Amino acid sequence: MPGQKSLKPRKAASQERARQTVEAILEAAAYILVRDGWDRFNTNRVAERAGVNIGSLYQYFPNKESIVAELQQRHIEKGRGAHPDMLVQLRSQPNLRASLKILIDGAVAEHRVNPKLHRVFAEELPRASRRVHGDKDKELIARLASILEPYAIQVPDLDIALFLFRVIGHAAIHEAASERPDLLENPLFAQELITLMERYLVRNERPSKPAIGGFANR
Repeated sequence: MPGQKSLKPRKAASQERARQTVEAILEAAAYILVRDGWDRFNTNRVAERAGVNIGSLYQYFPNKESIVAELQQRHIEKGRGAHPDMLVQLRSQPNLRASLKILIDGAVAEHRVNPKLHRVFAEELPRASRRVHGDKDKELIARLASILEPYAIQVPDLDIALFLFRVIGHAAIHEAASERPDLLENPLFAQELITLMERYLVRNERPSKPAIGGFANR
């Protein structure tokens, strides 16, 4: 589209010196984003922090959005690397709670990877600059649907339930990473989140409790 900024690097760094330059640029960019946020982030500051001239920076990245896109891609890959066998493990779990544990543990592990930088990506970047996870997430969502469907007997709409499941789960873990990173190290946090999700999906009908005063709910 006309006027749309490129999110791709101009060229790949093929030589060691060039790779070192790119790494210095990305390290400087991450430092500035975490310390000062997106509003004070620009290519001049990145070049100065990295110790390279602005022309060298533009050889590899046409704008600040392309720098952030590369940072996000690396962040996603590192997060997945924290729990690389998730999809394989999900195929062999004996019940819903065991499957939920794999999913929640994986999401918590991802958010342990540089939670301060993750907060900037999730909360400060313009929507057009946010990186989607791509086909790997589609595979995980499809697997999630196949796992949850047999247990979600009383769920009226599985698609809506999956949406809420993903949004609420991610929101809780993201908020912990941003505001209470200590919770990511507390096993009880994951256990409580697993219980929350399990009870949302498995809706055992129970008799209505009597209302206050002894009159049954009508």
